[in-house]
Amino acid sequence: MRITERTDADLDTLVEVLWRVHTDGYPATWPDDPRAWLCPEGLLGAWVAVDDDRIVGHVGIAVPGPGRMPEVTRLFVDPSHRSRGLADGLLDAAERFAPGPHIRLDVTEETPAAWRLYERRGWRLTGTGLADWSKPSGETPLLRYYAKRVG
Repeated sequence: MRITERTDADLDTLVEVLWRVHTDGYPATWPDDPRAWLCPEGLLGAWVAVDDDRIVGHVGIAVPGPGRMPEVTRLFVDPSHRSRGLADGLLDAAERFAPGPHIRLDVTEETPAAWRLYERRGWRLTGTGLADWSKPSGETPLLRYYAKRVG
């Protein structure tokens, strides 16, 4: 397993991996343009996890707007490659690259495996709140907000 900086050439493969991840519910709504979704506004850097010469995971760091704290975004691992430390490796890369002393992320309440990963890695729960988006069912999920000191 290795973590490398993402290139534009990785995007088509990442869309395929994202589709497999989507069958587990992430993202809740399939994006109209998944390549663009992988490149959110304010993206500072992105990395891929490679296992057996196949891209199987992704993470990014973005600053979503002026005055906002850097955040971990678009973290996912192919379901067939989970429980191999890939999410930890991706988070290591993102945390090392993050500008400033703190980073943040949010995760849905209904994904305890994800928020347990963050808590195990020293992320602190800072609050909860309703998402500003809805699932295809119309339900607005509850988000858990986390922060971590990295500097």
